[in-house]
Amino acid sequence: MSHRNNIFRLILLLFFLFVVAACETWLPDPHRPDYTLGNVIKRDALEQIQLGMTQSEITPILGSPMLTDPFHANRWDYVYRYLPRGRTNEAQIESRLTLFFEGEVLVKIDDTDYKEPKTTDGKLDDDEGHGGAASAGGGGHSH
Repeated sequence: MSHRNNIFRLILLLFFLFVVAACETWLPDPHRPDYTLGNVIKRDALEQIQLGMTQSEITPILGSPMLTDPFHANRWDYVYRYLPRGRTNEAQIESRLTLFFEGEVLVKIDDTDYKEPKTTDGKLDDDEGHGGAASAGGGGHSH
């Protein structure tokens, strides 16, 4: 009799697992927080950066760069990625700001791939929802 009860319990368990697996679409989605990776560079901080500034003047404003290339010590890359996890209809954001130096002095700012970072409420900081460089046809930083 015990053997028969064990088989019945196993069949009942398998049936229950099958029902739960088949009905998985109606189960609520778990909360998945959005990911923010890299350097968050706000537009007002970017506008403080001017050609001729030194690396030591830029670091307190923008922080240390996310990427440093040992083969190109004169180039700082500030990379930012926003990955929405809970909302499938929202696109991810990738942004890059590149600063070029001669010695310690800033000589070029490439913000063609810069996009304003997301705020805590999931909205872009600027009204248009894009960085200045992409909308201006490139070279959005006026230097």
